[in-house]
Amino acid sequence: MFEANQLSVLSEMGIPVWQLRQAGIVKEEVRTPDTDNHVEIDTAGLLARVNASNWLFCHDGKESQECQRLLQSICSAMGISQGICLLSLNDLKAITSETIASSEKKRLILFGESIVKQVFGPASTVESLRNEPQQALQSNLTTFVSSSLQSLLENTANKKQVWQDIRQIKQLDS
Repeated sequence: MFEANQLSVLSEMGIPVWQLRQAGIVKEEVRTPDTDNHVEIDTAGLLARVNASNWLFCHDGKESQECQRLLQSICSAMGISQGICLLSLNDLKAITSETIASSEKKRLILFGESIVKQVFGPASTVESLRNEPQQALQSNLTTFVSSSLQSLLENTANKKQVWQDIRQIKQLDS
């Protein structure tokens, strides 16, 4: 069982604590927001954010300060300072069936295998799709694929590959 101060800290962090009751025994289970697949998404608000942005980024790792800084560095290297929208996997699932306004002007950049499989199917890989822009979702967003942000943080050798991807995106966008 958790103590009151532990429950307070978990609550402040946005981590719900559920009590599982079985035959008079109470077990407490901690569920992080990442494992809760029943997250309600404000589709109208999400579409408004997407429609107001030209650059959409989605990665397959957990949100961390390191990943956020890395993504900011990538945007800086690309010369992008505004019109950016960071999407979660749940956001991406929510907009797959929605119409995105002015999709020909938007770029979707996917970082990581699980996101690539989600968008392009289970047989797809980063390596097979990373060299050419793809068309994704029903709104035919021009989509670029690259290694996961977490792999970049763990293995600096992957940064060369991502830098090549960034250069290609910049050339196609010019």
